[in-house]
Amino acid sequence: MPLDNSWEPKGEHVVITEAGPIPIYIRRIDSSNIEWIGWPKDGGQRLMFVEFKDGSRYVYNGVSRQRAVSCAYSDSTGSYFQKNIRGKYETLKLR
Repeated sequence: MPLDNSWEPKGEHVVITEAGPIPIYIRRIDSSNIEWIGWPKDGGQRLMFVEFKDGSRYVYNGVSRQRAVSCAYSDSTGSYFQKNIRGKYETLKLR
């Protein structure tokens, strides 16, 4: 993902990692705190990417594709994230 704001945070993108490129799907979120959520198109990779409104970006290791999608499409993404994701998975701050 580029580190600037020149791209649209929705649809299909590719994340470059040490293990190689990972195709991901990104969904823009209508939330007071979360800008978008992303997850690998391949359900075998258990990762969830989150960008917050302040521009900080994190990856949560171990989150299933089903859980990431459930969070992204939840009626209250922020509440779902607080209850089921934050503090429950290994977290790496990307920026």
